[in-house]
Amino acid sequence: MWVDRSSELSRFGEFYERVIHRQQICIGEELSLEISGNMNHCILDVQPAYDREGQLMRVVGFLRDITELKRTEEVLRNTEKLVFAGQVAVSIAHEVRNPLTTVKGMLQLANKDACLRHYDLIMSELERANLMVGEFMILGKPQAAVFKLEDCGEILTEVLHLFAIQAELSGIDMTQCIGQHATILCDRNQIKQVFLNILKNAMEALPHGGNIHIHLDVQEGYQRVIFTDNGSGMTDDVLQRIGEPFHTTKPDGNGLGIMIVHRIMESHNGRIVIRSEEERGTSVEISLPIS
Repeated sequence: MWVDRSSELSRFGEFYERVIHRQQICIGEELSLEISGNMNHCILDVQPAYDREGQLMRVVGFLRDITELKRTEEVLRNTEKLVFAGQVAVSIAHEVRNPLTTVKGMLQLANKDACLRHYDLIMSELERANLMVGEFMILGKPQAAVFKLEDCGEILTEVLHLFAIQAELSGIDMTQCIGQHATILCDRNQIKQVFLNILKNAMEALPHGGNIHIHLDVQEGYQRVIFTDNGSGMTDDVLQRIGEPFHTTKPDGNGLGIMIVHRIMESHNGRIVIRSEEERGTSVEISLPIS
């Protein structure tokens, strides 16, 4: 399995030299090696063998591949994080949803007596906040998704309308290339959450303003939506770990937004592809099967 490369062999040689020259036994030394572009992990044991006179005869080494074990440990850690994230999310969501419901009800009552200024905008923002609370509920326990045939273009347009004012206040220019709409079988609110989470991330990547481009088209039986920003982008390390609970580069972030997106896309048999380059920006491609 191990590729014979001088640089990698020299790493093993160090441990043999320690045994030969300093009688320093190596037991359970964990090493990571990059082989054919993939990171592999192994455990190395190096021990001396002596003759009856106590003279060193040979040095024996054992190398055990633990790559799969490492991957399993990582999956278990992420599972534990996900369970904890779900418990925290549900408790927070319940606490936030109660005052939201109260404020919404009081506004509806007040509007009957007097025509409140910007009433429709306030109500739409409250509804958006309610949707964001709902996305945390998804983490805690599976909700009964209501799948219906929906026009994906209409859902996207509705979300962009909600997001437009916030983008304008943040100095962000939103450009659109809206191509062919398609009908998809989906839970409308969950797909809204996907679009809102991606747009929110894009906006946070543009603290000093910039551009978010939205592209809608149909490709190979899928309704495709691509969100592209010209923000700071991500390193390869951050990109590989994106979607892990509580892994975030934002000071006030929690790493749950993209994880929620992944979960919703899985339940809709969809695909998500994230591409990013430092100082160049990020592109998030969503593909949903056409009904």
